[in-house]
Amino acid sequence: MRLKQSFYLLASPIFMIFATLACGTVVSELPYYTCPTIMPQPKATVLPGTLLPPPLPSPTPYTIAPPQDFYIGDAVLVGQEGADFHLSFRLQNVEVQAAGENTLVTWQLEVSNLGTGSYETIPPALMFITRINTAYGEQSGTWHTSEAAMEAADLTQENYDPLPPGATRSYRLAAYIPAGSVSQFAYLLDGEGENRITWANTPNPYC
Repeated sequence: MRLKQSFYLLASPIFMIFATLACGTVVSELPYYTCPTIMPQPKATVLPGTLLPPPLPSPTPYTIAPPQDFYIGDAVLVGQEGADFHLSFRLQNVEVQAAGENTLVTWQLEVSNLGTGSYETIPPALMFITRINTAYGEQSGTWHTSEAAMEAADLTQENYDPLPPGATRSYRLAAYIPAGSVSQFAYLLDGEGENRITWANTPNPYC
């Protein structure tokens, strides 16, 4: 089901100089990702009358769904093929660099509109870092995209127009975290957090 809701992103000038008002698409469908099917192995040629081993069972596709984390590069789907509402989300190109006492994190969110209706989103208001690793151990929290981080990473001229059917767009994002590395990202599908995609900052170990 597709509904419209206004999203506000308000923060103190220390972390976010601007305030964004945008109309976004509220997503109620759950995200999922299925590993590509394993290619069948070639069959061995044997002499007539030779006993053959029993056939191996067909591989079962491995599917990831919340609350399990997805992984970098996974094409996380929402909605079903042929439906009016069908999206793909892919986390890509996570990079970190020292920034004084903090770490500047940049990444890209690729969104593909596979459905027949427009999709409205403002990723700086909906995506953030939720877990980091520091010298003091793992920390959980919320580290938002900020205008200061975007400017430091030279990320300007971003396009937040509605994404039309059949289109794919990569959104560039940046945030400051305490000195360390990123462990987990989150994207709010419903704008509130009840339905979200979370990614572990590591390649998929299953496929």
